[in-house]
Amino acid sequence: MSRVLILNENRLERGNTREILSRGLAKAEILTAATPRQALDLLSGGSFSLLIVDVPWFDADYCNTITSAKEISPDMPILVTSTGKRSDIVANVWRLGVQDYLLKPYRPEWLTAAAEVMMQWSAKPAGEWEKEHRERYLKLAAEHMQSFCYKKCINTTKDYLDSLYEETDDIDVIRFSALSFAEGLARLGSPLGPSAQLKLSTVIERFRLRFDQQGRKHDSCLVFEKLWGIIFDAIDEDRGYQVSDEQRVLNYVDRNVKEGIGLDEAAEYANMSSSYFSKFFKRITGVNFITYMMDGKISAAKDMLTDTDMPVINIAYELSYSETNYFGKAFKKKVGLTPTEYREQHQHARGPAFAGDAGTSR
Repeated sequence: MSRVLILNENRLERGNTREILSRGLAKAEILTAATPRQALDLLSGGSFSLLIVDVPWFDADYCNTITSAKEISPDMPILVTSTGKRSDIVANVWRLGVQDYLLKPYRPEWLTAAAEVMMQWSAKPAGEWEKEHRERYLKLAAEHMQSFCYKKCINTTKDYLDSLYEETDDIDVIRFSALSFAEGLARLGSPLGPSAQLKLSTVIERFRLRFDQQGRKHDSCLVFEKLWGIIFDAIDEDRGYQVSDEQRVLNYVDRNVKEGIGLDEAAEYANMSSSYFSKFFKRITGVNFITYMMDGKISAAKDMLTDTDMPVINIAYELSYSETNYFGKAFKKKVGLTPTEYREQHQHARGPAFAGDAGTSR
């Protein structure tokens, strides 16, 4: 039997919540706790499918309680209820790894529906191996973030998605894992201040509601890129981070490959003349600026050709090519195949989550 634990220090609300769930979840055992200590003791004594925590405000005690609950039961989803401000709640729930929240007052059926969905997550975990696998990639991403290397952060997230799709074709596992990884990336941005954290939380909240995006590799990757963009925007704005001039330039170029920035624009960002920047860029990358940009665009095109059904003309426009024919010639010169031929040869690499998704990627 599934078990749900309610932590609410208000006796009347605690009883009402228990009554609502007892009616709506007929096959679940509903337990209650009046204090954080009592809740943690109950969690330590047995497994639960869901923890519901009423949080009047996110002070140190409640944050520590939620953190301790996750340490005791890492796979148990947590639902927060609160009368607080939405902006405060959103900024804290994802930082703490909470899966969902409800603002009070809420309708009884909302609580029941949220509990049912989250208990399904608990009943179908991604598995211990996948969790450890995900954490390894998040740790590697954190290391690249600490060295301020945007490109390595992006490549690590892509590598994680590739490995996920290689290991399973279970769409529920893929969705759960993609959302969990996105939440992990958002938590990496916790030290960057409340403004960045609110932006990260907003992206996560939207992603959480988009089951269609979670099931598509390319769409999940776009969400991850958006999260990294917020993180690196915050790093750029805070001059307290000791990012070298070379790394700042590389991050700027790598973040704008799809936009097709030119040599003059990149040189202006670096506060250099175009001729000096050209030499500077080749010295730090080993290749000239045009070649570097072309390689980046072709790499992005390969991902879109493999992981979406986006028409080739749309891919060309996404990569800032005004002429589809020019894109096709550039791609074939670099890869040895036309974009269509490359897509046909790599169709087998696409997971089942893409079936029927033609025209919906983006």
